[in-house]
Amino acid sequence: MKIRLLILFTLIMSGCTSQVWQAPSYEERVTGFYATQENALLLVTGQNYSYVFEASDLLIKSLKISRTIEFYPRYESFKLDKENNVSGKLELITHNTSDKQTLRELGFPQDEYGNIDLTFNLRGKRYKVEGNYPFQKLEDEHYVLVETPESGLSKAGKIVVTPGAVAIDTVAIVPVAAFFGVLGVMNELDL
Repeated sequence: MKIRLLILFTLIMSGCTSQVWQAPSYEERVTGFYATQENALLLVTGQNYSYVFEASDLLIKSLKISRTIEFYPRYESFKLDKENNVSGKLELITHNTSDKQTLRELGFPQDEYGNIDLTFNLRGKRYKVEGNYPFQKLEDEHYVLVETPESGLSKAGKIVVTPGAVAIDTVAIVPVAAFFGVLGVMNELDL
């Protein structure tokens, strides 16, 4: 029984180093957007903040048509710096065959397989917006993970704690890996 508890504790404690070095972040629930072609801007409202991004004509055209054609968005690598600049990737994908045909007819770019897969690198600023804008509300909830900057004190604390975490990981992972290696060898020999 004690050995099982020790193994369980060891497995729980392993991986501490990666958790210590994980960047701080927050999850933003996107509630709507407003695109203006004359200013080439995209305003995005979130539950906590609002964001203003520079927007290409293709992005604005894609967002306007998204009311009639179903796009599946994918958000990647959104990062915030100390000056409230935010950057990340937005990918819009459609799977519906008739939607693909309509998009092709409207001049949207397609890949060599005829799929419409649009990727946009977004750069902008994070704000607290007050006032009324004609935002288009999203039907589904969209969540975006935004990585935030770290303070120097936080990094120093991680550096101090890391040697201990590495020692725990080494003590935990090596015996567990050896145990599974022995089981694999025994399984191969049919013991």
